Amino acid sequence: MRKYFLLIIVSCLPSGFIAAQSIGDTLNALHYNIHLQNVNTNSKTISGYTEINFVTRIEGLFQVPLNLESLTVDSVIVDGLQHFFNQAEKTMHILFANPLAMNDTITATIYYHGQPFHEDWGGYHFSGDYTFNLGVGFVSIPHNLGKTWFPCVDDFTDRATYDVYTTLENGLMATSGGLLTETIDNGDGTTTWHWQMVHEIPTYLVSVATGDYVLYSDTYPGMEDTIPIGIFSRPADTGKVAGTFVNLHSIMDFFESHFGPYPFEKIGYTSTAIGAME
Repeated sequence: MRKYFLLIIVSCLPSGFIAAQSIGDTLNALHYNIHLQNVNTNSKTISGYTEINFVTRIEGLFQVPLNLESLTVDSVIVDGLQHFFNQAEKTMHILFANPLAMNDTITATIYYHGQPFHEDWGGYHFSGDYTFNLGVGFVSIPHNLGKTWFPCVDDFTDRATYDVYTTLENGLMATSGGLLTETIDNGDGTTTWHWQMVHEIPTYLVSVATGDYVLYSDTYPGMEDTIPIGIFSRPADTGKVAGTFVNLHSIMDFFESHFGPYPFEKIGYTSTAIGAME
């Protein structure tokens, strides 16, 4: 009798409610345009917006859940119109008056601001005039921490492509994964750095770092192509870069000989105050 009664209760719940418990089962993110419009090292806050293109995985969805931790949502735009939303703890929901069908493709833009979360290791960190994110935490459960700086489907299996736009005062630099496609002089004393990642990766691997960096450039003669190397360090550390990475070419030789041609467009490193992510 108990099993029968419990089955009736679960089967009566709306599909959108059940799916909201597992965000990755509800929708698949295809692409993120992440815009960090203000990075304030004095107040240790960020603000901006993220445009997410996603496809629904279930039928009859009235609310779209996304992960976002310690940042406040200001507004949500879908198809040019403002949408109602709610936010609690580490999750926000975009609310729809009419149910979404399975395999609907939606583009939502979420504006947000606040002081990002970080633990001793993972999260979005401020270190003097520098900022950076580390996508995995040791204390946080679950461990993935993409949600500390942009709204997302923050699990280890959902993969998407990314464009990261970071606006900073002139003289500062933003680094990220992928390739730097453009720098935009905004004419107001700021520059926007646009990095693009065409390979699908999970949210915890998306990176950004800001500050007064100097670029050390090199190339690696790979099995199929010459691969650019970019190593970003603080000005005081530039003299240490060549010696620190003296074995990089031989390491790449080892990897290519065992695993095949390097599949990405560049080899890149950015110096941070406490560590790094792969």
